[in-house]
Amino acid sequence: MKKYFLSGLVFLCLFSLASWGPIGHRAVGQIAENHLTPATKLAVKNLLGGESLADVSNYADEIRKDPAFKYTTPWHYVNITPGLTFEQFAHEVSNMPQDNVYKMVLSCESDLKNQDKSNAQKVAALKLLVHFVGDLHQPMHVSKAEDKGGNDIAIKFMGIDGNLHSLWDSGLISHQGLTYVQMASTYDTATPAEIAKWQSDDLMVWLWESYQISTILYKEVADNPDFDEEYYKAHISIVEKRIEKGGIRLAGTLNAIFDAPNAGSQSGK
Repeated sequence: MKKYFLSGLVFLCLFSLASWGPIGHRAVGQIAENHLTPATKLAVKNLLGGESLADVSNYADEIRKDPAFKYTTPWHYVNITPGLTFEQFAHEVSNMPQDNVYKMVLSCESDLKNQDKSNAQKVAALKLLVHFVGDLHQPMHVSKAEDKGGNDIAIKFMGIDGNLHSLWDSGLISHQGLTYVQMASTYDTATPAEIAKWQSDDLMVWLWESYQISTILYKEVADNPDFDEEYYKAHISIVEKRIEKGGIRLAGTLNAIFDAPNAGSQSGK
């Protein structure tokens, strides 16, 4: 049964989690598992042992709780100027001097392809990559610096105080009330043609999609920051599609790294 009436305390705890929240990231990992080629599955198993992509999907959030890894916080997002064309957006993102999620995805891919990297380094790169691909598909992770990606924009959702970023991290997912396994099963509906298209899109396009959505979300919250069931109904399909795309694109990335000759051959569950 969908949990539309969470207690205030429980809801606030879920509402404040980072990125897609543990459940959303696990769903991204599970969807990716559904689309790995056999060779990629073996390569992932050799690196992760008994853990799945879903199991390791929150590693990047877990380590940054340690003060020693606080410096990794900017790795989870990209702050960007509003109102850009795609060409302006791509130029600004690719030329940023500071670390960001775009740079980290490229770095993780490079480490996984580099034969000189140790097994431990590749394990870390894989765990980080799973998380960061999920992060960049969350629209508020590609948004403005001045409001900290919507963290400083106060809203109400179902009468409970929160902020725009957290609503899109985990508030809408929590309201839906599915487990990550149920999310993966429900969301993973793309056709072979859609899968091929999404996996062929450039990394910059993945970010651009999130940027376009966050632009709309900013306009909506400026009109009315008090969100109810109608907001949920109008936006949950966006959450579902972004998580689905994140999982399918993660699979495509891993297939290209570990099984390049057959990278486009695994299109279904």
